[in-house]
Amino acid sequence: MIKSFSAALSFLTVFRLPVGESILSSQELAASFACFPLAGLVLGSIYCATAVLFAGHVPELILAALITSLTALLTRGLHFDGLADLADGIWGGSTRERRLEIMKDSRSGAFGVLAIVLAVALKIASVHALILADSYAPLLVAPVLSRFAMAAAAYGSDYARPQGLGKPFLENMRFEHLITAATVAALCSIPAGFFSLLGFASVLCCVSFMRFVSKKYLGGITGDVLGAVNEIGEIAVLVLGACLAGQ
Repeated sequence: MIKSFSAALSFLTVFRLPVGESILSSQELAASFACFPLAGLVLGSIYCATAVLFAGHVPELILAALITSLTALLTRGLHFDGLADLADGIWGGSTRERRLEIMKDSRSGAFGVLAIVLAVALKIASVHALILADSYAPLLVAPVLSRFAMAAAAYGSDYARPQGLGKPFLENMRFEHLITAATVAALCSIPAGFFSLLGFASVLCCVSFMRFVSKKYLGGITGDVLGAVNEIGEIAVLVLGACLAGQ
């Protein structure tokens, strides 16, 4: 479990555990999906602590922008990059092959830039609303549930390309990894109370939608799709929390 958590943390964040580095097998890498929500809990704890510590001392909008910046800095912008690549591919190509080719291009096009701008704007607006309402639970659980969404999107999905770095992950992911990820996400979301159930529902809707889109337009899942699932799921939980906090 420690090895799986270490792999998940190093893959999804800038953090590393001092447990020694070794080359992991495809099976061990696939098993790390089970610990994705735990990596999300580390991030969510940082976001939540930052909000609590600086609320009332830093203007709310600036604090919201700083926390949103953390969502990129602490993850090396990995998921934003996936969202941008997917947006470019879906709207920039007319065939599956062309879309996948566009997504491999390291340069971001207009659609990718627009997707990132909209994502950042929605995050800042949502976090700002949460800070104003002193509602911090969504900040804690949003990264947890969005990382679970990545595991849910990966399980049972075909890999869109004949070969690729992500193919061994999907081929070796088992149902027990998904169940473990769901259990961990549920336990980590307990502090959010009833909101966690709504959060689960929102990310599962995002997963269903993204699986449909990726299957239709790409023929399967890629690493970029999983990154986009994370961003969209995280935004969905934050927006939901902001809307409920404003009631």
